[in-house]
Amino acid sequence: MIPIIMLLIFLLIIAGLGAFIYSLINNKNSMNENIKTKALDVFVYVGIAISLVWSVVNLLQIVFAAIDRKFVDILNTSRYVDMYSSDVRFAIASLVVMFPLYLGLSWYVSKDIAKFLYKRDLLIRKVVVYLTLFVTVCTLVGTLVTLIYTYLGGEISIRFELKALAVFVLALSLFSYYLYSLRRDYTKKSYIPLVASIVTTLVVLASIVWSVGIIGTPSEMRAKRIDSTRLSDISRIQQEILNRLNMTEKMPADLSELNNAFQGYAVPTDPVTKVAYGYNVTQQPTFKMNYTTNRKELVTSAIFELCATFETVRAVDERGAEINVSMPMKPGIGGGVDMMYSASNYYYDGDMSPFWNHDIGEKCFKRVISSEMYYGR
Repeated sequence: MIPIIMLLIFLLIIAGLGAFIYSLINNKNSMNENIKTKALDVFVYVGIAISLVWSVVNLLQIVFAAIDRKFVDILNTSRYVDMYSSDVRFAIASLVVMFPLYLGLSWYVSKDIAKFLYKRDLLIRKVVVYLTLFVTVCTLVGTLVTLIYTYLGGEISIRFELKALAVFVLALSLFSYYLYSLRRDYTKKSYIPLVASIVTTLVVLASIVWSVGIIGTPSEMRAKRIDSTRLSDISRIQQEILNRLNMTEKMPADLSELNNAFQGYAVPTDPVTKVAYGYNVTQQPTFKMNYTTNRKELVTSAIFELCATFETVRAVDERGAEINVSMPMKPGIGGGVDMMYSASNYYYDGDMSPFWNHDIGEKCFKRVISSEMYYGR
């Protein structure tokens, strides 16, 4: 939502600047009536400037994100990541819209100048072209500075080299084409713009296909969201089981016992199949009375399983980095509590801890309610 608002504000500013330039150009009394800049010319060139800058920024965003995901750096992993790659998806969507707009407007201008040669010398054309080059160069220089800064901070060299190469190739291409555009003889037919359009289109398509291949197709993104919903459901169910044990000193025999109209809780089912999640009690808890504290204590842990059928693979390590195979369950840490199986491990959207790893198909999560989680009565 915020990027869209920023884009709208940017468009309003550019439109106001365009109107201001238009009024300045056409207020010159010495200008001949037949070479006045038309409002259409102003907005066409402003549109070219916006679509070019926006396309360049988002193309770099796509390429950089693809490089980051292809060559993972453990220094950049965290417990929370954008598992749905919303930044890349927004960049792809922007590029799909803005790049064809840029090509269309550029084609229109080329045909218009070939028909009306005087428009090659329009002030608005020179202002917008140079301004676009200036903004684009500033963006590229800023990106390059950021890359060098990140590299000096220890980023792996292959990522730095690929990103720097992308910036230099893009900068060189822009300079070459627009210098040619300023010097072009529109009285002669040239295939350079056509070749440049084809090559650029292929590059953009290749970057989009590469990115989609790395972050996943729309159907894969949907499957990940559905699996995330399943994990959220199971996480909530295990919390309800923990609460029930603390209140009643026993685990429910069936998940339907957790339905509570008074609290407004209904046990969720699989979002696709509408089938109830699997639930198995492995070990019932045992209690003893502590007469010193006058409270019951949990002697034997409660152990149960919650099962669901998944459509994707989720495999991350302790640092949140993706691994090729599902991470095996490992003994937990300290205090006699197996943290890998602890019922206190709560799942949230974007969680990248290994507690919720699963393969495609049915997966049963073993959960343990230990004495540390029992409040006592």
